[in-house]
Amino acid sequence: MSPSGERMLWMVALILTALCVFLLWRAYHRWRNNPLRIKKKAWYSGGLKMSVNIRNIRSIMVDIDTPVIEFRQPRMKKRKFKIVAPGDENIFPLGLSPQTGYDFMVEFTKLYEREPILRRYRQVIICVNDKHGQRITRKKVKVSLPK
Repeated sequence: MSPSGERMLWMVALILTALCVFLLWRAYHRWRNNPLRIKKKAWYSGGLKMSVNIRNIRSIMVDIDTPVIEFRQPRMKKRKFKIVAPGDENIFPLGLSPQTGYDFMVEFTKLYEREPILRRYRQVIICVNDKHGQRITRKKVKVSLPK
């Protein structure tokens, strides 16, 4: 290999390394600056249920709007549903003080009875927006139904 070819190879390696460092730095800061964390747990006992735990981990107050559950399938249209508090209470927009959270349960059985086509959708995304409509965080969940 000629010296100029070797020099070109080192330049490409340097550019790729700088690009990787930049992308990792950007992803880390997005993760770090996110004020909310979503923990989820899905199980099937007589019907598919999912427990969702939203926590404010920052030192400032965060106002969240009604969480949205979005059913997706690759290269297909998506279906969105707003989560309603039990008893039709209107608690949103909800202000989360620092180090506090909000827990709720999602039962998919009623959705599947009303919209049978949702059984085909294997990816569920929980989206949390602030009261101005800006997306704060989202979490992807793989859903699998027993046969």
